[in-house]
Amino acid sequence: MKILFTMPIPEDLQEKQQAQFPDNTYHYIEDIRACDTLSEINCIVSYGSDITEEVLERATNLRWLMVFSAGIEELPHAKLQDKNITVTNVRGIHAIPMAEFAFSYMLSYVKQLPHFAAKQQEHQWGRADHQISELANQTLIIVGTGAIGTQIAHLAKAFQMKVIGINTTGKQKVPFDKTVQTKDITTVLPEGDFIISILPETNATKGFYQKHHFQTMKKSAVFINIGRGSAITEEVLIDIAKQQTIAHMYLDVTPIEPLPENHALWSFPNVTITPHVSAHSPRYLYRSFDIWLENLERFQKQEPLLNTRQLDRGY
Repeated sequence: MKILFTMPIPEDLQEKQQAQFPDNTYHYIEDIRACDTLSEINCIVSYGSDITEEVLERATNLRWLMVFSAGIEELPHAKLQDKNITVTNVRGIHAIPMAEFAFSYMLSYVKQLPHFAAKQQEHQWGRADHQISELANQTLIIVGTGAIGTQIAHLAKAFQMKVIGINTTGKQKVPFDKTVQTKDITTVLPEGDFIISILPETNATKGFYQKHHFQTMKKSAVFINIGRGSAITEEVLIDIAKQQTIAHMYLDVTPIEPLPENHALWSFPNVTITPHVSAHSPRYLYRSFDIWLENLERFQKQEPLLNTRQLDRGY
């Protein structure tokens, strides 16, 4: 096979795959448009954003696209389906860093760490003027019970939290205390002290959260979005922040990315924004390669591949 990587790959990983699969030819080029042998490539390994219809037209011998990310919404789905190109991704590798990130939000909130950081800047002890609490016995609602949601749920049980899962079927999963269907989400939202959204971007999830969802939540609830920013419109986010419908929103993703410097969301004290970094980890490429090398062996043996995407479903 002739395989093209469109991102920098550490030398130790290059050497590992060369030793394990010496019969393949590997190309490394960060700008896919500059690849003058694209018509000869059988497999492209990419983060996905550089795969366009033009690239697919040029890649006449492409059989497999391996995407080193979980989201595939940016891909030209129709063209990939027309050309019968297999698409796989690295679903599951984000579970550890994103679960830890979600807990950094929640622990920061209950322990009021931003308040004490501000007090330190003011050189003030300020011990008695702010109440801290704990996660134990609080209820966490996780919207999305895949690999990431399940990892968060495992950590939540270690913190002695009650965990409710939301998914399309309502199928019960360990370690969730209970799971309900997405269509029934408003029946459990009033129970949530923390609500974490891990929804992917599909036609069904764009603008999923409406004002009435937040109005159903406790006034003291905290909403966290580490899934896709498109799940909530700008209008809804700003309205919830202005009206102080809930206590706080943590947004690692926003409807517009990067969020413009003059955007209203930056200025609300009840909104914390991070720049879509919850999945970042020095282990990212290494975890991706675990799946990639397993799939490369399966591909050559003509066995079913891990994480084959159903493009008609959008994720």
